Amino acid sequence: MHCRLRPLPCTFLLGILSSLLLGTGCAHRTPAPGGTYTLEEASGYSLLVPSLSSPSANPAFQTSNLVLPSHKRKDTSAPAPSCVIHGSVFSLIPSDRRDRWSVTSLSPLGWNQQAGDLDIHAEWNHFLDQLSQLERRSCFPRSQTFYSRRRAIAEKIPLPANEAAFFSYSFSGSGFVDLAPGMQLKIEQPLIQSASASARGSYKGSLEADYRVTASSDLGVELLLSRTVNRKAAKSLPSGADLVFDISKRFRSWPFLRLFLQSIGDSKTQPTAILLGARTVGDLQEATLRVEAGGRTNCPSSTPSSVECVSFGTKTAVSLLSSVSINGKTELRPFGTTFGYLIDVAASGKGHNEVAAETHLLQQASLHRSLVQGGYAEVDFPQTLDSVNQIVLLPGDKVAWEQ
Repeated sequence: MHCRLRPLPCTFLLGILSSLLLGTGCAHRTPAPGGTYTLEEASGYSLLVPSLSSPSANPAFQTSNLVLPSHKRKDTSAPAPSCVIHGSVFSLIPSDRRDRWSVTSLSPLGWNQQAGDLDIHAEWNHFLDQLSQLERRSCFPRSQTFYSRRRAIAEKIPLPANEAAFFSYSFSGSGFVDLAPGMQLKIEQPLIQSASASARGSYKGSLEADYRVTASSDLGVELLLSRTVNRKAAKSLPSGADLVFDISKRFRSWPFLRLFLQSIGDSKTQPTAILLGARTVGDLQEATLRVEAGGRTNCPSSTPSSVECVSFGTKTAVSLLSSVSINGKTELRPFGTTFGYLIDVAASGKGHNEVAAETHLLQQASLHRSLVQGGYAEVDFPQTLDSVNQIVLLPGDKVAWEQ
């Protein structure tokens, strides 16, 4: 079976269409307190390789230490013997304490030698299923969400730079994303005040609502309504027509949230944006399978009481944005934006000097990746557009260049 690391869909990478090749060189900087990532080429993959890892007995694999946050000063309790994952690609082994673990994964050499014969997506999903089982067995300190723990593990593993959204947030060609702090939902629904949509004057603008994704008190996430447009006008609409303003209430009791993006999917019919909420990871996975089986056109006809589902319909636009720091200013960008796209936009409008502007920006550009357990890791990359186009920005990342 061959590795199926699928390229990110064009409809997902909003505006990420530039891929000019120019320049050479590599940025050399003092390592950041949170460590570093180095962008390396391995068998056709542009890997982000974290520092502070150790080779294992098999040079195709490497091991990294993972310390999990704990409410207790020293969580010295030992995990149960069943608290272990031995996978063919990804493994997780505890020490004699519940907050200290070893993560084993493919090394850069392993990616060169073995990745082409593996289905890495399937291996990672299998690892996550087992991680969820360890969660239910109380193998970990109760101070972190499942998704934060998953991302903490992913941060220790050499992974393709353009697949960061999959390993951290489940995004792939299936078109769904696990919501996490640092993201924002933007929902826009046409405001129609006539029974006939074609009637003159029936369109009165749109109902708009923005929701910030934040950490909740029950180790999950929640949606906070941060901006509305035409909320008063919605009061005159039929019951349920103002759904866009009630999302935070509908999903208040659901710590695990997954958004099916509107324009991505394998279905021949037009998919719609769908938001799922669940109390456990297992329930979320089961609901996801039901949505996919239905062609992603609506919520399943029947869902268990442990799952909430909202289908927004084809006329409502739902966008997912990431909070990214650009030259010290926090901005919202489409989820999945690449570093290369930001460089291209910054250099645009320079006329005949655009290529020179890109070269200059690349020589000055820097990227610091936000770490789920605090701090930042500096990303060391070759100063070429080909390289930065491979780097998908994640919520919380910091990018900068000389202005």
